[in-house]
Amino acid sequence: MVAIVTGSSSGLGLEIAQQLRARDTLVVGVSRRANADIAGDASKRETALRAIEAAERLGAIDLLVNCAGLGIFGPAGSYDEPSIAAVINSNLIATINFCEVFFPRFKEHGGTIVNVLSTAALIGKANESVYCAAKGGARGYGEALKAEAKGTKARIIAVAPGGMNTPFWSEPRKGFMDPADVAATIIDAIDRPVDISEIVITRR
Repeated sequence: MVAIVTGSSSGLGLEIAQQLRARDTLVVGVSRRANADIAGDASKRETALRAIEAAERLGAIDLLVNCAGLGIFGPAGSYDEPSIAAVINSNLIATINFCEVFFPRFKEHGGTIVNVLSTAALIGKANESVYCAAKGGARGYGEALKAEAKGTKARIIAVAPGGMNTPFWSEPRKGFMDPADVAATIIDAIDRPVDISEIVITRR
């Protein structure tokens, strides 16, 4: 199996990439950070095309995990234009961008797209208005993909995790999940032979 994982340099994306590699999956990681296999902005089409080029050198691409994301939080009315653009680009546009490149390929040849969202895609949260908008938009886009995927070889899985202790936050938060556990749950869903279209992952 050959996979592309965006947001692969830290947090959940890093855990997913590492656990896939431990299962002998060949992974091309994409991140804004220079230590990624493909360093670049996931919201740019050029980055997606470079990721495809790198992955195809390894074999047929079977899996895309959209895990790139950025959080900027504060009360409604406190966001300036650059902050709004940063949150929308990293959480919504990046997901759409990579799906637009891969979905036609997977419809014809087969493949799985995993869109990592957040429980913020399902419910409004105070001080997270723009983040909720971005994740909710990504969920809506994914739902449309699922409708188009019916009868094709493409599979779309939406994942809505709750809070995790990752570098997304400046310091560990009590009661938040370990991203390794969340990554394991996501990979289990990918491996299942049954159709899993959406999973919500929260702490017991």
